[in-house]
Formats: sequence, structure tokens, C-alpha cells
Amino acid sequence: MVINYRDMNDIEKIIIYTAKKKKDQLQNEKVFFIEPEKEIEAFCEDEEDDSVIGMNFDLLSSWYFYQYVDQFLTESRLSGENIKISTMYALESNNVDFFLGKEYVSYDEAIPFHKSIKHMAQALLLGWDDLGINYGNLLLRMLYGKQYQGWHPAYLHPWFMLEIFCKWQKIELDYSQLNYPEEMGIYGSVLKSWDTEDVGLLSQLVDNLCEYHIAESDEDEYEDRTPDFPSSDYFLYAIEILLWLNIRERMGLPGYTPGNELMKLPINNWHTQKTSVPHIALIEKVKEKLLEDYPGIDFEL
Repeated sequence: MVINYRDMNDIEKIIIYTAKKKKDQLQNEKVFFIEPEKEIEAFCEDEEDDSVIGMNFDLLSSWYFYQYVDQFLTESRLSGENIKISTMYALESNNVDFFLGKEYVSYDEAIPFHKSIKHMAQALLLGWDDLGINYGNLLLRMLYGKQYQGWHPAYLHPWFMLEIFCKWQKIELDYSQLNYPEEMGIYGSVLKSWDTEDVGLLSQLVDNLCEYHIAESDEDEYEDRTPDFPSSDYFLYAIEILLWLNIRERMGLPGYTPGNELMKLPINNWHTQKTSVPHIALIEKVKEKLLEDYPGIDFEL
């Protein structure tokens, strides 16, 4: 079937693209679900070393996230379980990798920062306040440490999300240890008014961010530029805007009324959901074994 994109608006194009991409990704159950679980179980039986854990937790996180987005697009429903399990696997992936990094000087594996900061936001949106804040502080240690080594300025939105989190938590960033972007573009103007009480200005800033988010949602590679949102996972799920609005709400600042097509999508709910942190047997099994294998080392989460 040939799709005529000329008669569609940008949101419609993104919806069609994302739906197709998730359908394709969900065809790879062996890669994202079966093999990761198999390798993790093998570790628990002393048949694989512990270096397989973080990567496979990350793959499982992706599997459940693909289902979350796919069900929204194909069934018009949001699976609370899928987003919870996906987020938990992501948090624990970095938790395990950081744990192993304490034992092995050369071990610096981690989910890339531009993805990890989104998982922090998801935890806060799910109402996991203590876990989300602790994870945010862990990411700061990783930014200053061997895992991220100050990261890089190619993507702007992760730095915006970090700034919003730190402003909320009253944390002063040490920019001398960060490869912070020289120019923050649209995010710079938002950060100047991040706590505004002017609802008209707030609405305009959100509209500007949405326009930028849509324009920068692109999985293609270019020689002269790097799209800010290079994964279809977050083409429709405007997590950077949701984090900002969620933190504003937590602070008692004037609320936002959705005024554009992107923010009217049900997936873009910035209100804190009061959900329980899931207890995933496979994660608990892995952590128990690691604590036995490395007595004296503790997890951060």
C-alpha cells in the first residue's frame, strides 16, 4: 500500500510511522524478550557471567515499551502494566551496571543518558517519587563518573530535563564536569521562564516545545545535523514536556490546559499517577544473586 503523506498533517504522519515501526519491532520477540530472559536465567544458574544483565534488562525494557506504544496506537488504550514493567527494567539495568562498576574499575556500561533521563521522568509520572528522585541523583553521579563522562551536547532535550529536575530538587550542577551544549535553543528560553505563573506564556512555551518536538522527531541520519528525538519511542510521547509540567504541578504552579494536537493525545498525561512499584521476580532473583556474589557492595536503588 502506498501512503500519500501530502494530505496529512505532521501528527498523522508521525502516528503512521510510529505504528509501523512498533509493529516491525514487535516481530522480534526472540531478540527483545525470549533471548534476554534466557540469558538472565542462565546467569542465575551460573551459566552466564554478570555482564549480560544490564544489556538484557534494557532489551526487556524496550520490549514492554514497544507494547505500550503499540497498544495506544492500535487499541486506543494505555497499558499501565507495560509502562511500569518497562520503566522498572530500565531503572534496574543502570542500577545493576552501577553496582558492577563498583567492583570492576574498567566496567562502565550504562543505558545512554538521553534514554535514562526519560526513564527517570517516567518513574516520577508513575508516582514513584522516592525511586525517581534517587534515580535522578544516581544519573548525576554517572554523569560526573566513568559511565557518562560528562556526556555530549548532541541532543538538547536531555539537558533540559536534567535542568528542570535539578531546579526542582535545588541541585547546583557542576558544569565544569559536563559537556553541556553551548546553545540550548528553544529550551534556553523555556528555562528562563520554567516557573512562570503567567498561563498565557506557559501555553505559548508548551506550543513552541511541541512544534520543536514534532519537527525534531526523525530516525533518519544526516551529515549536517542530529535530530533531537531520534527514536520513534518518543515521537508521540512528549516526555520532556510532561516532566516539566509534572514538576510545575508538584510545585503548585498554575496548571496547563492542552491547546495543541500533541498535548491532547491521551498518552501525554503529565499528572502524577499513583501507581505501585512492581515487584518483578526475575529482577529480584538477579539482585539476590549479585549480593551473594559480591558481599559488601550495595545497590543504589
